Amino acid sequence: MNRLLAGRDLVQELRLAGKMTLAGTLAWWVSSELGAHRPIFATLVPLVAMTGDPFSAVSVSVDRIVGVFAGVGIGIALVHLSLSPTLVIGIGLLLGTTVGMILRVGSRANVQPAVSILFMLGVAGSSQVGVARVWETSVGAAITVVVSALLWPPDPVRELRHRLERLRQELAADLVAVAQDLATGDGAAGKQLAVLREHSLDAVRDVFELDNARRALRWSPLRRRDVPKVEELIRRISLAARLYRHARAVARDVADANGLVAPRLAAATRDIADAADRALAGADPSEPLERADGLVVEPMEGEEAIVASQLRQLLADLRTRAR
Repeated sequence: MNRLLAGRDLVQELRLAGKMTLAGTLAWWVSSELGAHRPIFATLVPLVAMTGDPFSAVSVSVDRIVGVFAGVGIGIALVHLSLSPTLVIGIGLLLGTTVGMILRVGSRANVQPAVSILFMLGVAGSSQVGVARVWETSVGAAITVVVSALLWPPDPVRELRHRLERLRQELAADLVAVAQDLATGDGAAGKQLAVLREHSLDAVRDVFELDNARRALRWSPLRRRDVPKVEELIRRISLAARLYRHARAVARDVADANGLVAPRLAAATRDIADAADRALAGADPSEPLERADGLVVEPMEGEEAIVASQLRQLLADLRTRAR
């Protein structure tokens, strides 16, 4: 159970479920009051359009909403074909999947046009019913956007804090593994290298999404007061990504040294891990930085000099960016 829940924001997931439930129920009720009979499509829109993406404008996938409308339109046309049901379904799936490749959701095809076509062919027996599905879908889309914008709108601060905490813990653990290798020569850096590279790539991916966090604030009137907090979190996440670039280089050099035992460099690496942890947490890293500075001074020779050079670069970047 712990493995299934690890790294998940359960509060955010429960909020998303609540928003879907409320929007779907409201869409059904409004459509019913307007005269619709079993307005399935009105209820379908919030289920497929609301997303858990904290950096998505009002947490709604416009591509999926457009996919619903496209599927309804194609379905209306297919209802009029005098062909066998199997052939109509085949044509519908071909058209739906083709349109879905055009209306992509991120890097994946949008399956919503095909799903909507199947719903249309299953519930629509006439063009009048088909047209009703169009305005039902419009009602569902409008309610989806309003509920998403006003009820628990995207919260970039919460998500950025969650990601920063993950980066802070992982970076400290990775640097401690390097320090252990330098203290004992047990090969911990080499064993950790693949994991450290993956953590570094995760940090780069987080940086690529920072502009999306800013954009989410612009589209959310209830979150605009969070701009200073978001900018500070963006600064720290960017720092974590830069530190990971140096940490990869240090770990690679220690792994290549194959059994290097350098207690002074091990102590410096532990101090750097402490300084990085403090900087990412918003605390003053000056004390461990000063200790580390005194441990990586020359003269050193051979593999020690190579590792010390990488540590000095990490220190210089941390000192500059942590201000």
